[in-house]
Amino acid sequence: MQARSLTRQIVVIVLVAQVGAALVLSGLAVLEAGHARMRAFDIRLEGRSDSLLGAIQDAEDPGASVRIDPDELKLPRQDVFAVYNQGGSMLGSSENAPPILIARSKDGFRDMRVHGISYRVLQREGLRVIDRAEFGDGLKRPVTILYAAPTTHIWHEILEAASYALLAIFLVAAITVASVVYFFRRALKPIADLSTAAARLSPPSLVFEAPSSALRVRELRPLAEVLSAAVVRLRAAFEKEHRFVGDAAHELKTAIAVVRSSIQLLMLKPRTTEEYAAGLERVLEDNVRVEALAAQMLQLARMEELSTESVAPLDLGAAAEEAVRHMEPLARERRLELRFHYGPATYEPNTHEPDTHGPGTLVRLPQEAAYALVSNLVLNAIQHSRAGAPVAVRVARQGTSRVVLEVSDAGTGIARDALPHVFERFYREDGSRSRETGGTGLGLAICKSIVEAADGEISITSEVDAGTTVTAVFSAA
Repeated sequence: MQARSLTRQIVVIVLVAQVGAALVLSGLAVLEAGHARMRAFDIRLEGRSDSLLGAIQDAEDPGASVRIDPDELKLPRQDVFAVYNQGGSMLGSSENAPPILIARSKDGFRDMRVHGISYRVLQREGLRVIDRAEFGDGLKRPVTILYAAPTTHIWHEILEAASYALLAIFLVAAITVASVVYFFRRALKPIADLSTAAARLSPPSLVFEAPSSALRVRELRPLAEVLSAAVVRLRAAFEKEHRFVGDAAHELKTAIAVVRSSIQLLMLKPRTTEEYAAGLERVLEDNVRVEALAAQMLQLARMEELSTESVAPLDLGAAAEEAVRHMEPLARERRLELRFHYGPATYEPNTHEPDTHGPGTLVRLPQEAAYALVSNLVLNAIQHSRAGAPVAVRVARQGTSRVVLEVSDAGTGIARDALPHVFERFYREDGSRSRETGGTGLGLAICKSIVEAADGEISITSEVDAGTTVTAVFSAA
């Protein structure tokens, strides 16, 4: 799909808006100017008709009453006039006046077009008073005056004014377009600088420095800061994945090497049937550990891609109870007491109420993830607890908006300097114990991924030779 130019769109919008507004304003101005010119022209017609009235003199023939004195007329040559007496007889008119133009009609102004020429016609009644000295108040002679003048020059003036207005509009529009293009490109330059800096991003370095031009723009500064923060998180994620691949390769290589060394040791010399059976048993155990490691790596990958946005609410207490029930045989084998507490509605840490199935422990978490979370925490507690020690699992509502899962043991505990690292992948406080406990260093990392995918928080407290408590807090659904 062809990309659209934002600059071109803005220029077109501004140009259309400006030209449209200018045309409307110019049209109104031209109409107003035309109206004003026509009003002034009507006033001139009235003045010329007054001059024509002043040229009416008493006639020497008493029967004619009045006449028009040509010497008193000083009218434009292209104007047309006619004068009628009270009886409707024409007293006089201009030469070659078109009859239709000087024909009597209603009083007032009217427009006519004759022989392709537009005229403005004024018809009015007049009263000429003559011979004031001889007759006192004078003789009153009523007449009808028709006066017409061409209006072509007025429309020429109006069109000329409109032409100048249109020329000014296009000149201003051209200047505006050039200015908009220049200033808009300058305004977009920080965006171009930001996109150029972003285009230089490439793994594995992922170095991004927001350009100063973008940071100086108030609207772009948040975007530049978000990009910088996103690149930092992306770089951390790449580094984390890189470490994970390296650690996973190392762990798998070590596990496979153990299996191979067990087989090689078994093949060094002839063995009895019992020795072969014992050796194969060790190989099988080593193979089970390799399989468990691969399974936990796959589980960690699934949990890190977990999304809980569209997940239906789950009763975390019921899910935890089921997971605890499945872990009871292992606890009995290790001669441990596995306790489960469900409720009450308000959570109070370090208390041990009897089991009560209280409502309100709904969270947005898939069934598989909830089972994996509780199972890994309980398995971790069992592996590091002494025989006869209790392992307690508790699910309860905290306040009105949170649900708490707590797994505690009275086992060997974790050293203070190791606590910050226990949620890291493949981290084991004592690597030599991994073969004994079957740990891979992924259990707590899986738990952390599950809790964070549900926008929860997980924490751990521990004291050497006193025990460990892992607490996960979720938003109630």
